[in-house]
Amino acid sequence: MLAVCLLSVSCTKQGRHGNVKEGTMKYKITYLESEKESPIIGLLPSTIMMRFNNDKVLLEMEGWLGIFRSAFVKNGENEAYTLLKILSKKYLYVSEPNEGFYGMKKPDNLKVDFDDEIKEIIGFECKHATVTIDTLSFGVYYTNDIKIKNATANTPLDMIPGMLIDFRLEMNGIPMHLEAVEFINEKVPNTIFDIPTGYERVERSQMDEIFNGIGK
Repeated sequence: MLAVCLLSVSCTKQGRHGNVKEGTMKYKITYLESEKESPIIGLLPSTIMMRFNNDKVLLEMEGWLGIFRSAFVKNGENEAYTLLKILSKKYLYVSEPNEGFYGMKKPDNLKVDFDDEIKEIIGFECKHATVTIDTLSFGVYYTNDIKIKNATANTPLDMIPGMLIDFRLEMNGIPMHLEAVEFINEKVPNTIFDIPTGYERVERSQMDEIFNGIGK
């Protein structure tokens, strides 16, 4: 079952941001299982970079000394796909409509309750919400200072009306805490959201087999 929760949040003053439409966000990743429980964790990165421009989003992860790379792309409202590179092998999985990003399944019993709590995190005014799954309740922080349409589309937290800043989710069954630690105000070209050449398109079952074989 997918759990989404808030752990500790650090607040770093970097100047107040507002009405941001493009740039790069760096998240620190804390894995919530040990390598003994999930051996693949030793190959995964400690950070994830999110580049965005208006309603387009690119999430990039690189681990295993660059041998393993993955990316999640939201290109407009209707297109979402996942890229996976292992050594010289390159794979592409295009999500079905309303499926979300590969490896990020939304539980049927997820509920979000909003409140009036506000906190500043790395220069963004962030709102708080409580996520409930069955009997578990956790918090997340998100901001409306970043003007991306449907910023959480294709993720399990698509009910959150803003950019996620501090939260938890599972990717391919691995629970992790993501905390925004840096924002870079820069131009992001539209071309980085296009499907690159040289990738082999695969079905969901093939992607499962490829990902499950990493680290074995």
